Amino acid sequence: MRKATLPAVLIAAAVLLGGCSKPWTHPDYSGSLADQKFKEDSLTCEVQAGEAFPLEKREQNKQFLMCMSDLGWSYHPEGQGFTFRTKPR
Repeated sequence: MRKATLPAVLIAAAVLLGGCSKPWTHPDYSGSLADQKFKEDSLTCEVQAGEAFPLEKREQNKQFLMCMSDLGWSYHPEGQGFTFRTKPR
């Protein structure tokens, strides 16, 4: 029975750690506030990029990344450069 639980624990740990790494970070937000602000800011940037380049997906992507960067978001594809931070006490 112990041998069966070890793989289950390892799979659960991998899923949990994979879910923790997000490609977008912001120095001023964390937790649920970061999720909320990301939804707001990414929607704003999507609309701006779509209006600026309605038929050019590549240009939309560039515009979106620039807009998010201007709003203070940092992009870390596949968790590159991602560091875990704790809130100051």
